[in-house]
Amino acid sequence: MINRKPNISVDVQKRVNSAVKKLKYRVNLRAKSLVQNSSNIVGVIAADITNPPISIFIDALSARFHEKGVGILLGNSRNDIHKEFEFIDLFTARKARGIIFTGEKITEEHVKKLNICNIPILVVDQDHEELNCPAIVFDNYQASYDVVKLLIKKGHRDIGFISCPTEDKHAGFLRQKGYRDALFDNGIQLNRALLQYAEFTMESGYKAMEKMIKNFKSIPSVIFGATDNIAIGAMKYLHEKEYSIPGDISVFGFDNIPVSSKLIPSLSSVELDHYKSGIFAADLFFQMTDSKFPDGIKKVIFKHKIILRESCR
Repeated sequence: MINRKPNISVDVQKRVNSAVKKLKYRVNLRAKSLVQNSSNIVGVIAADITNPPISIFIDALSARFHEKGVGILLGNSRNDIHKEFEFIDLFTARKARGIIFTGEKITEEHVKKLNICNIPILVVDQDHEELNCPAIVFDNYQASYDVVKLLIKKGHRDIGFISCPTEDKHAGFLRQKGYRDALFDNGIQLNRALLQYAEFTMESGYKAMEKMIKNFKSIPSVIFGATDNIAIGAMKYLHEKEYSIPGDISVFGFDNIPVSSKLIPSLSSVELDHYKSGIFAADLFFQMTDSKFPDGIKKVIFKHKIILRESCR
């Protein structure tokens, strides 16, 4: 779009826009950034772009930015805090229009670093009470609580849970807390053998499932993975050991990544609409940079949806 000037008539604007379409004119973002003393690029910091929820979010984010003629500069930190700090410095030095941060966790160091940035910051999938910037999150605690409550209602008592690292406040700590609280509120004592830990990969989900079976000396009636990748890894182990899903054991995941519905049996999961959150994040970011951000908004919480499929009886 051509920059609008307030002293140009509507008729002239129409003729200019007509010429733009006819000549297939495109904005020179580099030249524009030199005039405005800031780039038309947004820095995006991702914890791990191979993680399906993050890749879906970035896909939506980049599509929305492209519509507005804004590009993204992607920094994949691979969960390395030092790399995240390097990306923050890099994007600031390059006069990025702002930064969207989707790291695995927010530490006190993150707070100090992000709070002194002189460009707009939007945090996604994490939050911290001392951050001076808005955050977009899902209600991971309530989603996990709702799944366990549903499983108990369906008659399950031995409910195994494979947790993410609790350093990750939302995917780790809050999802595990929802599991624990739902058991407690329904009069079921936590069995330590039924709580295992994994990273965000299928391989670690496989190993955690193997460890749970060994420690529990039997099989739980259902296994709840803190992510779909973890649940899929657990399913692989169960298939190899010739357990029937859901005949011998039910399996539940979290995130509802695209492959979940294609598995045999299809995986029950919690749907978090990461594509929708990506679109929303882009729109919210434009409000922030255009000084149209509503006062008083500190955190935006997205709702979840429970998807029941063949893996759960």
